[in-house]
Amino acid sequence: MVPKIDPTVAAVVVVFDPDDRFKQLLLSLVKQVNKIWIIDNQPNSVSCNYIKGGQFQQRNNIKLVENKKNVGLAAAQNQGIKLALEDGVDWILLLDQDSILDKDFVKNMLDTALKYKNKKNIGFLTPRHEYDDGRPSVPTYSKGSLLKPRRYHMSLAEIDDTLLFGMASGSFIPRQTLEEVGLMREEFWIDYIDYEFSFRVRKRGLRILGVGGARLNHRLGIANYLKILGKVLSFQVHPAFRRYTIYRNRVTVIKEYSTLFPDFLLFEILSIAKDLLKLVLLEDQKFNKLRSIFIGAMHGMTGSFDRNNNHREGNKY
Repeated sequence: MVPKIDPTVAAVVVVFDPDDRFKQLLLSLVKQVNKIWIIDNQPNSVSCNYIKGGQFQQRNNIKLVENKKNVGLAAAQNQGIKLALEDGVDWILLLDQDSILDKDFVKNMLDTALKYKNKKNIGFLTPRHEYDDGRPSVPTYSKGSLLKPRRYHMSLAEIDDTLLFGMASGSFIPRQTLEEVGLMREEFWIDYIDYEFSFRVRKRGLRILGVGGARLNHRLGIANYLKILGKVLSFQVHPAFRRYTIYRNRVTVIKEYSTLFPDFLLFEILSIAKDLLKLVLLEDQKFNKLRSIFIGAMHGMTGSFDRNNNHREGNKY
């Protein structure tokens, strides 16, 4: 069930060489939560110096953990989650280093949870992701007709409790879910962590709620643009080692959850087809990337996790 009426909230933010948006994130967050756990995953980092000696120095609700090596996104998230749970908080908010909250983000999340009719069925809540200008960015995927997921952008007034999965940044998770379902899957390192967690949540019969009134300014990474027949297409390009991780984890999730959630299988088949077509037509280093995809997919099928492909300098998130 949902925690007490006057709940406590802790944010967990994993950083790796953040830019100026990280400061904007803290400014948007600091008055909305009880505590902020910042996990710096960059060895010998100087990126968080302004937390130690700048305008946030006197704030006792900001805690910085500096890792001596890059332990991966999932493991760093778990560091913060464990510290927050030890503090006894009721809700944990996961955020990427470049996500910026609307001023009423946490309030809208809590209001939605407290008013939801089946509180004990809440797995976690996820927001409306937006571009800098307020337009919706990341689409929502929820239950559709037959096996076809419904793909759309949530309106500001919408609440949808039939989501197939939720993105990590902006996930608003009650402590009971983490205690019942477990933490993030650390061997995944970076990719598909939120997908896998979402399916574990749903496997327990819990719901993922999309909250349109909780607005999060979020970047998906550096985009490339191409103009074809008067239309501008945006796409992301990943290096070969990242392709390995994506497909290893992708195949692992498909193998473990597609029979339970066949609509996700259809979604992934279409996504893989588009991804491979884009790689062949638009990207360079095709052979190396296709080779990494093949090895990653094979390791996903066999359950082999090659950590040498994870531990690369510049594997930034």
